[in-house]
Amino acid sequence: MPIAKLNKIDLFYDIMGAENSETVLLISGLGSQMTSWSASFCQEFVDKGFRVIRFDNRDSGLSSFIEYDINNVTELIALLQQGKYPKNAYKLVDMANDVIALLDELKVEKVHVLGRSLGGVIAQIIASDFPERIESLTIIMSTSLNPALPRTKAEVMDLMLRPMPDFNEELNLYLNQRLEFVKAIAGSRFPINTEEEKENILKDLQRAPSANILGQICAMTLTPYDLSRLQKIKIPTLVLHGTEDPIFPLACGRDIANSISNAYFMEIEGMGHALPNDLNTMVIDAFMKNNLTKKTMQV
Repeated sequence: MPIAKLNKIDLFYDIMGAENSETVLLISGLGSQMTSWSASFCQEFVDKGFRVIRFDNRDSGLSSFIEYDINNVTELIALLQQGKYPKNAYKLVDMANDVIALLDELKVEKVHVLGRSLGGVIAQIIASDFPERIESLTIIMSTSLNPALPRTKAEVMDLMLRPMPDFNEELNLYLNQRLEFVKAIAGSRFPINTEEEKENILKDLQRAPSANILGQICAMTLTPYDLSRLQKIKIPTLVLHGTEDPIFPLACGRDIANSISNAYFMEIEGMGHALPNDLNTMVIDAFMKNNLTKKTMQV
């Protein structure tokens, strides 16, 4: 199995495309496996001549899971309210360092980074702290962590953080709760195909039956908003955001784009907090156009 052993963290990854091609690196969101970037999305990049790397973040998929001295979100919140944090807690900068260590292990000098949701925040840190490693930055349905921005809809937050049943004992209930959440964040323009979504959930369960979102939630909480970090980013940047995102409302995407010099902001009507395959070509075409435009300007 392709597992990179990095600084006490193992990251599972896969690679598509020719070795001598420009490389696209995909960073997943909170609790998501690398399979959240669909095979068809990756293949479309490969068809355009790119090599694609996707991987499981720490605490998800087939990568390393960290041991904590808390068991649920309620305990995490109580601890943070006391000004404390769990044993072995980490920050998003540590997850960004994981990515750079992975690139070092794979001997990849520079990449185009695409990050979605939490992965978009990690991507911002990488682009700011390691500009020499990044060709371009694409941020999808993410946030700058600016505390003044609109919050996640309360009903969606409740669905996201509620305890999930044991899928080994109550698979149907587990599937129904997962589907309820997916429908709540999908947006009006791209309704989900229930049977297809069930199949994807089951495939992920077979691949890696659990994720520990506590560590990643804590990482976001322990990572302060830093406008100066965004202002340091000078590489070609594309920010894509749905008009109906209930987790990070549209203003979150606008704030990222407004904070990064010459970033291009593209809002997608009717898109929620999901990236359906119907949008693959639109996203990749926007990526290509943004990079071509910026390279032309630099000549």
